[in-house]
Amino acid sequence: MRRDAGQAQQLLTARDPRYAGPVVRLVPHLLVLAASIVSIVSPGAARGAPQSRQRVVLADPDPELRHAMEQALAPWRLELIIEGPAPADASMAQERADADTARFVVWRDGEQLVVYDRELGTIERRDSRSGVLDPPTAAAAALTIKTMMRLPPPPPLDEAPAPRVAPAAGAGIELRLQAGIATRIARSDDTAASARIGGGAAIRPWPSAGWRFGLAFDGGTATDVSRASFKGTWRDWAAFGLVSWTYARGAWELEPHAGVGVRYSILDGDEMGTPRSETTPLAALRGGVWARWRLARWTIGATVAVDDAFGTPTYTKISTPAVVFQVPGIGAELGAVLAVDL
Repeated sequence: MRRDAGQAQQLLTARDPRYAGPVVRLVPHLLVLAASIVSIVSPGAARGAPQSRQRVVLADPDPELRHAMEQALAPWRLELIIEGPAPADASMAQERADADTARFVVWRDGEQLVVYDRELGTIERRDSRSGVLDPPTAAAAALTIKTMMRLPPPPPLDEAPAPRVAPAAGAGIELRLQAGIATRIARSDDTAASARIGGGAAIRPWPSAGWRFGLAFDGGTATDVSRASFKGTWRDWAAFGLVSWTYARGAWELEPHAGVGVRYSILDGDEMGTPRSETTPLAALRGGVWARWRLARWTIGATVAVDDAFGTPTYTKISTPAVVFQVPGIGAELGAVLAVDL
């Protein structure tokens, strides 16, 4: 650039000596202006463009671990993405890394830290701790993760911005939708089995905790009733408010739950040719446990639960105290559930 400017200056002064003085004074200013334009348009032209930012997926909602990783990875040009749930194996980690175009996927499997390297196709584990981490433990875990990544020396300080955190769906309130089918065995004056179909929804308001709060509904097949001149059916349906807590280890989850609600008892039929229908609301309690296996956002598993309804009535014949049907109070359920976390 200096040589071209010098040639231009010589050409102008040779053609017309009147331009010699102004040109000599103008050339340095033009050089400064050209250098400024080059530095603005292409800041890496003189010293080489910096490397593109690499991504790290943190599939763990613990806020202390996220904060510690932000601090530990600050010297490198890394973009930290918070996204759950944790991968179940290396193939799922590869799918997550491919979907987010990330170099690393980091998560906890029980009491182990796991780092998947997409470029090398390797997975490495180190002992750590499960559950919610305190600040010192989270800092130690972040340093271990940095070591497992085997990062090159960081760039100079003036070229290393702090990692950017990209929020994801798994980092906020989680909504779980669930459906299930079960067999219930209930006993009153007789033992009866019926099929139950139900569903529900629950929210997880704190990503770092396993508590969920929601509603559940279920209904089932009718029981035939033929006694004391009455012919018809009895059935019931229920609605519960539930609270649950999830313990996760790897891809497996154990989720005990309990709730309170209302169960509606419905007797419908004919008594000596006269239609008869009675509906009785009953206070009820429910307790049980879900055992699940996780596959990305989906979980599938089994359920065991016990219901207890209070003040169950005994339906009698209208004109006499002859028993038509005694509503069962306690019932046990065994079945399967399928859920998705949004």
